[in-house]
Amino acid sequence: MSHLYILSNFIVITFTLLVGVPLTSMAANTLGGSARNVELSQPNDNYALPLVYGQIITVNPLVNTITIKHDQIPNFGMPAMTMSFNVSDQEMLKEFNAGDAVNFSIGKRNGALTIVSLEMNS
Repeated sequence: MSHLYILSNFIVITFTLLVGVPLTSMAANTLGGSARNVELSQPNDNYALPLVYGQIITVNPLVNTITIKHDQIPNFGMPAMTMSFNVSDQEMLKEFNAGDAVNFSIGKRNGALTIVSLEMNS
């Protein structure tokens, strides 16, 4: 009797792992939940990164960052606030100045929130 109990538990655990892990991975990628492992890096990924309105507070070429007072960033569930972001292209640091109204998109690069597109708000 005990062998049957052990065998049935083994079958249940094996089935759960074989079916559950792929389903969990699929759900994380399609629902965008906190278990999401997709590395956002380019605005031309399979889904469009949202444009967010903000105003540049400072441009810091010494550490390759731009500080922006921004609206909510929906792809990261981030409320409106002021914070510094890395930039994906150092040319952004030359083209924009404190006080500029901008639209921007962020993704993750090397684990850090990074501006991947930045344009003047017209």
